[in-house]
Amino acid sequence: MVPQRMAILTSSLLAVFLLSATALTYAQSAVAFSRAQDMNFTLEGKITSNTANKLTVSTEENMVFHVLYNEKTEIKKKDGSPGTARDLQVGIRVGVAGDLAESGEITAKKIEIQAEGSEKKSAGEKLLHECERI
Repeated sequence: MVPQRMAILTSSLLAVFLLSATALTYAQSAVAFSRAQDMNFTLEGKITSNTANKLTVSTEENMVFHVLYNEKTEIKKKDGSPGTARDLQVGIRVGVAGDLAESGEITAKKIEIQAEGSEKKSAGEKLLHECERI
């Protein structure tokens, strides 16, 4: 009778241990997944709309992105000097670096106002390099 009770007790403890380990692994995976939801993202395009703390940017490939910005967002003018939200006018080209959320919105860490023509590519490459450092 005692060996049978020991076997049942051992089996029960093993089952509890396995369930606990599974639950812990699942919890760690959920945390890692939620961190992976936001990821570094860059884009270049033209501002088509600017409302309070939100830009709509259209790329050359006709993809439209909604870009959220706030007081922590670094805004730079073409010449590299600091910019403000007032500088983000409809029709200008910008480079954006930030986090792409699952919703598709980008929370900008940096917005660079770009020059037209050949300079825009080198400005985009520079922005991509800086985003990799973030």
